[in-house]
Amino acid sequence: MRNVLLITMFLASCTNINQDLECEIQSNGFIDGVDGEVKMGNASAIEVFNEMDKAWAELDYEKIKTFVEEDAVMSFADGGKVTGPDEFVEYIKNWVIQVEEEDGNEYTWNTDYAFSLAVTTGEGDWVNAQFTSTHTNPDSDLESEVYVEYYHIVDGKVREWNQYKRDVLK
Repeated sequence: MRNVLLITMFLASCTNINQDLECEIQSNGFIDGVDGEVKMGNASAIEVFNEMDKAWAELDYEKIKTFVEEDAVMSFADGGKVTGPDEFVEYIKNWVIQVEEEDGNEYTWNTDYAFSLAVTTGEGDWVNAQFTSTHTNPDSDLESEVYVEYYHIVDGKVREWNQYKRDVLK
């Protein structure tokens, strides 16, 4: 009987804890100049990211375009900046040529991680992802390149995208 009572009390306390967490916005960060706090984002943004990453890995350019808003601003690590799905895909096509034909590497990467964040006063979610592209050309001075990207995903489409890169020397 005592065990039944303890189990019942434990379950009741877990229920109350979950109710309290749902009522309170959990945040753990800030952005300078933004009225709102950073919190964990939604899994739906990660699903969009995963679908876009898969299309990009397969170089399915038409599918990539479906994930990008018409007026989305896309900023590459090399300083390039484009607007919209057509310009974004053209930039990627030229990048593939540079990596494969000019640099002699395979255009592949490993997706190291991805997670979704949101601002309590903003629209959509920000997916932060990291990729490692290992150089396959034995004459390259680089072992790999590590890319960090931020995807602002609103209603299933990328509204803004930013990319940063770190070179890893051999």
